[in-house]
Amino acid sequence: MKMNIPEQLEFKDDKPATLQLKNTDKQHTIVIGLKKGQILKKHFSATPALLIVLKGLIAFEMEGTTTQVAALNTFDIPPTIPHEVTGVEESIFLLIKDKA
Repeated sequence: MKMNIPEQLEFKDDKPATLQLKNTDKQHTIVIGLKKGQILKKHFSATPALLIVLKGLIAFEMEGTTTQVAALNTFDIPPTIPHEVTGVEESIFLLIKDKA
C-alpha cells in the first residue's frame, strides 16, 4: 500500500505529530514530525532504535551531548539512555524500534 507521509502527518502546536507506519512482533516503525523549536520531551527506549531524518534538521540530546542530525542521515539510539529531540527546522523523521 502506498502512503504519502507528509500528507498523512498532522503537525500540531501542542505536541509532536506522530503516525504509525508498521507494528509487528519484531519491530515498531513510527513517523514523528516536529515544528521548528518543538521538543519531543526527554524519554528512553527499552530496546535499541534507529532514527532516520527524512526532512529538516533535529538536535538530539543524550547524556549532556547534543548532536544535530540532518535530512537523509541516521542516528542509532541505545536502549535505556534518556534523550530528547528538538526540531531545529520543521522536521520529519522515522523511528524504527526493535522489540525485545
